[in-house]
Amino acid sequence: MSASNEHQSQNGDLGQVLCDLADPQAEGPFADACLALPPKQLFDAILHHGIEPIALRKLTGILPQEPPYPTLIDAVRERQLLANAHALVLEAHALQLTTAIDAQGLNAVIVKGQVFAKALYDRASDRPFTDVDVLAHPASVPAVGAILKDAGFLLYQKQMFDNSARNMEQKWVREDNQNILIELHGNLVHYASLRWRVSFGHDEYWTASGDGDFPNVAYFMTAVIHASAGHKFHRLQLLADVMQAARKLTEEDIRHLNTVLDMLRARLEVLVCLDLVCALFGDEASRHVRDSLSPGREYGFARGLVTRDAVIDTWNDAGHRSRMRRHAFRWVQRVAPR
Repeated sequence: MSASNEHQSQNGDLGQVLCDLADPQAEGPFADACLALPPKQLFDAILHHGIEPIALRKLTGILPQEPPYPTLIDAVRERQLLANAHALVLEAHALQLTTAIDAQGLNAVIVKGQVFAKALYDRASDRPFTDVDVLAHPASVPAVGAILKDAGFLLYQKQMFDNSARNMEQKWVREDNQNILIELHGNLVHYASLRWRVSFGHDEYWTASGDGDFPNVAYFMTAVIHASAGHKFHRLQLLADVMQAARKLTEEDIRHLNTVLDMLRARLEVLVCLDLVCALFGDEASRHVRDSLSPGREYGFARGLVTRDAVIDTWNDAGHRSRMRRHAFRWVQRVAPR
């Protein structure tokens, strides 16, 4: 077997194991499939893809109690204990912040990690998060910043080349513990050159939610934008969020999504995310959502750029094949008709 074919074969086996581990509702991988992989390779990929909590409970019962597996499992377990403790601290700050936002009637909402963990996953601990994300209307950003300052947070800015204003993203850290981070977003699309093509600020979030009547659609669109326009599909966790959100959509939710999708100008991102979820996980709920979307632009070329392997290989991108495909998709996002 050539070196190239061997690389593809190992990535194929690893990819299936990672997908089985990343899906919180799927059965775990077969022990033989896990044991056929180099242990360090497997655990490095799990860490990179942000799926340690789900992998921990699936692997604990199938890996042998012989080196190096106990050491690797213990390291994951220790990281998860620390992550869970950190999440509790973040939740306390998030509650304090939400109470102040509501009291002042500000147009701001907590999004992403903490919300996904509770709303999309049966076990909140399956979705780790390391900060609190607040999406605020630009007019409300100063008032939310004042709340954070009064609560003991400092606005972190680089001394040179700080892009907070351009990216519409502020980072606030506790004065007494800079590991406690709250990110204040005016828009979840941080790239200014992309934002004029696809935007997802507080107004778009509220549109997706149907003025609060369809929260699941807002969660779904947030996950799509986070994976495709906030990042470049660089972790399985991002697409697991999309899958979990798609699984929550009712038929009424899907009808609402159909009515607002073109208003949000994100049909390309939705289709590519659903294609990837189907390719990675074979998820029937996501396939149903994709097939239920009203006819519109199909974006055939763009949908073929980011492949299943391109997502899996982000952890060890030999030859930069994954990077080139994902950056090519970002270019298409900037020029594709909306």
